[in-house]
Amino acid sequence: MNTRRISAVLAFLVIFSMIGALVALPERAQAQEKLKIAFVYVAPIGDLGWTWAHDQGRLYVEKELGDKVETAYIENVPEGPEAERVIRDFARKGYKLIFTTSFGFMDPTIAVAQEFPDVWFVHISGYKTAPNVSTVFGRMEQPRYLSGLVAGAATKSNIIGYVAAFPIPEVIRGINAFTLGVREVNPQAEVRVVWTNTWFGPQQEKEAAEALLAEGADVIAQHQDTTEPQKAAAEAGKVSIGYDSDMSKFVGDTVLTSPIWNWGPKYAQIAKAVLEGTYQSESYYGGMDDGIVDLAPLSPLVPEHIKKLVEERKELIKSGKWDVFCGPIRGANGKLIVSEDKCLTDAEVLSMDYWVEGVKGEAPSEAPEGLGEPSEKAKNRPAPVILPSAEKKIRAAWVYVGPVGDMGWSYAHDQGRQMAAKELPYLETAYSEAVSEGADAERVIRDYAQKGYDIIFATSFGYMDSVIAVAQEFPNVRFEHCTGYKTAENVATYDGRGYEPWYLAGMTAGRMTKKNILGYVAPYPIPEVVRNLNAFTRGARAVNPQVEVRPVWIFNWFDPVKEREAAQALLDAGADVIARESDSPEPDKAAEEAGVYAVGYNTIKPDIAPKAVLTGPIWNWGVYYKKTIEDLYNGTWKTHSYWGHMADGILDLAPFGAMVPQEVQDEVNAAKAKIISGELHPFAGPIKDNKGVERVKAGETMTDEQLLSFDWLVEGVVGEIPK
Repeated sequence: MNTRRISAVLAFLVIFSMIGALVALPERAQAQEKLKIAFVYVAPIGDLGWTWAHDQGRLYVEKELGDKVETAYIENVPEGPEAERVIRDFARKGYKLIFTTSFGFMDPTIAVAQEFPDVWFVHISGYKTAPNVSTVFGRMEQPRYLSGLVAGAATKSNIIGYVAAFPIPEVIRGINAFTLGVREVNPQAEVRVVWTNTWFGPQQEKEAAEALLAEGADVIAQHQDTTEPQKAAAEAGKVSIGYDSDMSKFVGDTVLTSPIWNWGPKYAQIAKAVLEGTYQSESYYGGMDDGIVDLAPLSPLVPEHIKKLVEERKELIKSGKWDVFCGPIRGANGKLIVSEDKCLTDAEVLSMDYWVEGVKGEAPSEAPEGLGEPSEKAKNRPAPVILPSAEKKIRAAWVYVGPVGDMGWSYAHDQGRQMAAKELPYLETAYSEAVSEGADAERVIRDYAQKGYDIIFATSFGYMDSVIAVAQEFPNVRFEHCTGYKTAENVATYDGRGYEPWYLAGMTAGRMTKKNILGYVAPYPIPEVVRNLNAFTRGARAVNPQVEVRPVWIFNWFDPVKEREAAQALLDAGADVIARESDSPEPDKAAEEAGVYAVGYNTIKPDIAPKAVLTGPIWNWGVYYKKTIEDLYNGTWKTHSYWGHMADGILDLAPFGAMVPQEVQDEVNAAKAKIISGELHPFAGPIKDNKGVERVKAGETMTDEQLLSFDWLVEGVVGEIPK
């Protein structure tokens, strides 16, 4: 026997059997080799968001599996044909596990997977699978909801901006979950969405955030790939909610928190299973309990009680006892999407294409009714949140037509602001002075609304149209217009019945004049001024029927030079008492210099023309401002048209000067008591106009409608109303 030949044959058979074993077990053979893993990214890894988070997952895989793996990536790959080319190129180069990390990579992934059945493909956020294709995503709605709790507690304007990429279910369900959290702690807040139609577009993202800030948003959230929305918020002095990664690391504490991804553990789990030959196609949708999604640490700017609330809700979600999309949930169209005993199914969550209540923006569909299935989780819905009132702030702004130092109208309003600020610890105030009526007023009012002020007081008649215009743009801001008559759902008007103390001031002047000529510096020929001029005249002639009142119209509220010139003209015409409805004390000073008397207005300072000023109608605006802001704070503010009386305390007659005899004081005070009690009305008939025509009969009293549209002069006034 040829032993060498037999040995050769046996050796050949052994080698052949080994080769056969290798051919029969490809997966096990591959497990002995280094696994090549590729990642396809839609944006650059420097986006500090979505792609950065995925790349952190890639680095985690390298750290955990060491020399068992080799990774590669291509960034900034557009969705569509370019994505398919890149994915196919990796497959051809021998990569056996390919992660495609954008929703728009779905169809390219499926197409390439059919060509390479021995390669594993894992598509992020999609829904199409195959024998060698898995889908992986996380229940980002869970931390989105938690971040909504933070945002809802942080907003003061009740407008939260949301910069969003594309109107697909992934993005829409995140916005809805966020809004459910927002409105759980703040039912008045709304979330306004702006679509950018890009995942990675730094400039578009920033511009969208700036547009939302301009609308009054004071919290900016996002579903984008960069930190630009967060930076825009910080630059505007506002706060934000990040996404993908802990964006506070890149922007600062103005990022209150961020729903974040932790891709590494899942990626490593998949890679390990592929190495071991045990991996199977899956549709993975993990939650906070798995750790694939989480909430970044909360900023120091977040109050402790909100931190506690977030932690409680987080633990409830992780326990599996309750979830975000359990009822009751209503749609933005008012329909009941999910009843209180049901929760949405995963299929319903993953196909969401409508808005829940509280979202403003365009969505593909209207909210349906009757979704969800009965669930034990629905029974564990947490109790409603009651936030400590100490944390609530009201931001109020005032717009003045004159300087606060005018010692008149604007000064009186600002004294009211200061009183309210002193007595209401939750009130933050700001003001702008010397704001011209017209375009400038509209600009200033809009600026306050854009900055998130809760309520804006516009304190001049000529601001009326400006207030109405801006109010239409900012339905969640309250506007209060002084002396006007136009209202809206978020616009109220307020004024006081100045004619009551003006009547009393007229009585005083009528008793003190020696020449029976009273001068009146009148700003504009509008009903408010005409009414007060007439009341002054009625009071003067009630005690001195020989008196005549001569007005000079200056067509300005605050113009010290014109006011003094008008007073001087009246002095030259023989007036020995000068009254003024203008804002500065210049007429008072002119009267003192001429050795005659004056009637002040708005506020009386005892060190200004003390030898001349007899008294004057004065305002106590703080009474109204405090009550109005308390109503807003307590959630009871409603649009109204307030026209207060002396009995309300909003206006009064200033203390008498030392030159006013006691008997005159007593007479005027008696009339004051009757006005406050309602026994005396300055415009009770009979009343004739200055042409001798009876306008109000004996036994009749002018109605509020007639008083508010006063366009004629009573008997005793010399001259006509300018046209």
